[in-house]
Amino acid sequence: MGASGGLALALGQPLLALAAPGTPGPYVSPTPTARSGSSATPAASPSATPANSTPTSAPTAAPTAPPASPTPSPSPSPSPSPSPTVAPTPAPSVGWVQALQPIPLWSGPDDQAQQLGAAARWDYFQVVRQEGDRLYVYVARTSGYAYVDSLAVGPSGPPPDGWPPANLPPPPPDLSIGWVALATDSPLWADPGGTILLGTAPAFTVFKQMEPQVGPRLHVQDVYSGGDSYIDALNAGAIDPPQHVDPPGRWWGVVAVDGANLRAKPSADATPIVSRVAAGAPLVVAGWVPGQEVIRDNPTWARLGDGAFLYSSALRPVALPVVPPAPGAANGLAGRWIDINLTFQVVVAYEGGTVAHVARTSTGRPGWETTPGTYAIQRRVANETMASTSLIGLDAQRADYKVENVRWTQYFSDDGKALHENYWKRRDEFGIPSSHGCAGLVAEDARWLWDWATVGVPVISHY
Repeated sequence: MGASGGLALALGQPLLALAAPGTPGPYVSPTPTARSGSSATPAASPSATPANSTPTSAPTAAPTAPPASPTPSPSPSPSPSPSPTVAPTPAPSVGWVQALQPIPLWSGPDDQAQQLGAAARWDYFQVVRQEGDRLYVYVARTSGYAYVDSLAVGPSGPPPDGWPPANLPPPPPDLSIGWVALATDSPLWADPGGTILLGTAPAFTVFKQMEPQVGPRLHVQDVYSGGDSYIDALNAGAIDPPQHVDPPGRWWGVVAVDGANLRAKPSADATPIVSRVAAGAPLVVAGWVPGQEVIRDNPTWARLGDGAFLYSSALRPVALPVVPPAPGAANGLAGRWIDINLTFQVVVAYEGGTVAHVARTSTGRPGWETTPGTYAIQRRVANETMASTSLIGLDAQRADYKVENVRWTQYFSDDGKALHENYWKRRDEFGIPSSHGCAGLVAEDARWLWDWATVGVPVISHY
C-alpha cells in the first residue's frame, strides 16, 4: 500500500528522473571517450587541493558562452610547448571552472590539437567560450590560455586570494594511466589498505585508473558516481577506453552525508562503528535489510557486505547512463505497458519497445518487498486516503499509517500494490526502497502515468 518517507525530485523532462539529485543535465550520462593524449587521468596528491575550495564531485559540461566575436585558436606548434600561451589579462568570461582530475591542456578545440602541458586536479580556469567539446580558458596557474575538455571540469567560484600559492605542487607529468575492467566480482574499498568496504562491484565493471599502481590495489574512479575508490589489482585487467557504458550490475549510489557511519549490524544502538565514510564515496549495495528506524518509519539499511551496513537515508542513487534493459517477460508485448525495475528503482513506460517515460520510484522496503510478477492495472483512484487498517491479516497488525489525499493511484495486484503519488517522501531519496509494497512516485510522474495508462495496461515487476 502507501509508501513511506519524505518528498520527490521535480522532473522537467521524462528521462531527467535518471539524474541523481544535485546532478545537472544531461539526463543520460555521457559515454567516456578518449582523446589523443588524454586517455587517463591520474589523481593528484591531496596537498594539491586549493584552500577554501569545494570542487564539484561529478564532471559537468560548462555552459556555452553567449555569441562573441571569434578569437583565433592558437596554432599548433611543431612540438608541444611547455606551457599555454601567455597573455597579460583574462578575456571576457562566462565563469570559473576547476579540473576534476589531472587533465591535458590543448592548443586547439579539435583532435588535431597538440598538448601544451597539463593541469593538476582542482586547478582554476576562467571560461572564455566553448568550442565543440572543449572550452577555451584562461589558465589561472600560468596566466596563459589553452583549451580543456569540457567534461573534465566542473563549475566553481573564482580562486581564493593569493592563488596559486608559491608552494603549489606542479601538475603531474604523466597522464598515460588507462582504463581497467574487473574480470570477476571484486570488493570496492575506500582506502588503499583495504580496510573500509564500499561494496562488491560485479565482473566487467569499468574503472578509470587514477595513478600508477602502488601496492596490491589500484586507485580508480568509477563511471557511475565519479567517486574515487580502490580495487584489488589481481581482479582487474587493462582495456581500451569504453565507447559505451551499460547500467551497473547492482544498485550503485553515493554517500550523501560526510562521515556516514559504517556499522557492523543494521543498528545505531550498541553496535560498533566499523568506520566513517566520506560524502561522495561510491557504494554498491548487495541487498536491503530491515534494521533500526533511525528516522521514523524508515527501517531500511543497505548491506554492503558481511559486517558492513549503512543507513539508507545517508545514501543517494547515481545517475544511470542509459535506461535499464526491458525484462525478458516483455518480449513480444505491443501497445502500452509499464516496467517496474526493482534493482534500479525506476519505472519505465513503454509503447511496444519504445521508451515513453522514465521515473525514479521507491518500492517495497525489506519485509514489504514489491513482489516480482506480471500484472495489469485493475482499478484507478484519483484521490484517496491510504490507511494500514485496510490491510489484510498480519499486514494490518505490523503496519501503522494513515495518509490522506494520495493522488493518481493505479492498483495492479490483488493484494493492493499500486503506482501512486508519494508526496510525504523526500524528493532526493527516491530510488531507495521504502514503501509498504507500492511503487511511490513524485507528483509529476504519478500524474503523467495516470494520464497515459488505463485499466488493463500490463505491469511487469522484476529484478
